[in-house]
Amino acid sequence: MLSVKQKTDVTKILDSSLGIGTSMKGGERAHYCPFCHHHKKKLQVNIENQKWHCWVCDSKGRSISYLLSKLNVEYSEIQKIHKIYGDDSTYHSKDTKEIQKVQLKLPKEFVSLRDKPHSINPYYNQAIHYLKQRGVGIDMIRKYNIGYCEGGLYEGRIIIPSYTEEGELNYFVARTFYTDNKMKYKNPPVNRNVIVFENQINWDEPITLVEGVFDSFSVRKNVIPLLGKFIPKSLMEKIKEKGVSEITIILDRDAFDESFKYTNYFINNGIKVKNIIPNDEIDAGDMGFKQTTELIKESPYTEWDTNIFSKLQTI
Repeated sequence: MLSVKQKTDVTKILDSSLGIGTSMKGGERAHYCPFCHHHKKKLQVNIENQKWHCWVCDSKGRSISYLLSKLNVEYSEIQKIHKIYGDDSTYHSKDTKEIQKVQLKLPKEFVSLRDKPHSINPYYNQAIHYLKQRGVGIDMIRKYNIGYCEGGLYEGRIIIPSYTEEGELNYFVARTFYTDNKMKYKNPPVNRNVIVFENQINWDEPITLVEGVFDSFSVRKNVIPLLGKFIPKSLMEKIKEKGVSEITIILDRDAFDESFKYTNYFINNGIKVKNIIPNDEIDAGDMGFKQTTELIKESPYTEWDTNIFSKLQTI
């Protein structure tokens, strides 16, 4: 029998990996299935006995560790599960010897915005209108294969796919284009340790790091959205592997501590850095392409002493 704290810890790990779940009777949690992407929460996970099963695609297992491994969740999270449940023999059983990662797919309702529909389509019109407001035109739509969904789990959302160097889908961002929808983003329940827009990056040229995909659209060239304030491990490894010589960091004002830390790290590793801190009322996504481009061009390289001085001013 798990303690209340242990149940809470398991729930947090499941919610962060699968998206926020719904509590059910018998210690079960219902989640959206990452294997079939059904529009309802059909994946049930029993926190007490660890058994999980999707009632639509019949994906199932007897170990939460195995489920997390299939989702390519970071090993540290899987280790937390091991500590809670002890020696998980089912995880090592013969039917789970070969751990396979989830093959991420775009929602089956995905429709590309590249081509205008022959008849009037309110979803298409709303999606195009929203993108225009954010400064995204047809050239960016084609470059990033941007689309939308008319139904399913991601109904009424812009879908922005991300691909690896090999052209494999590694993530997608789903942003609502309705102003009254309180949940702005509903992204796939997979690990975020990915390099967003990796297929668009020339590692021999300076790269720019921003927080979100719409921030990246204001930069356009050789830019990687972090999907937050922290640089994924896979990206840090790639920067080292490729010998990147110059990086511009444009994080929101509330991420000053993170940008300061990363700037020091890169400078200490011989990388030129432009650490640009927008003001309190605007971010890269609000500035637009022209203003952002001018800001990057005019900003000087950050030196170690000026970075320390900027930090001291915030204390």
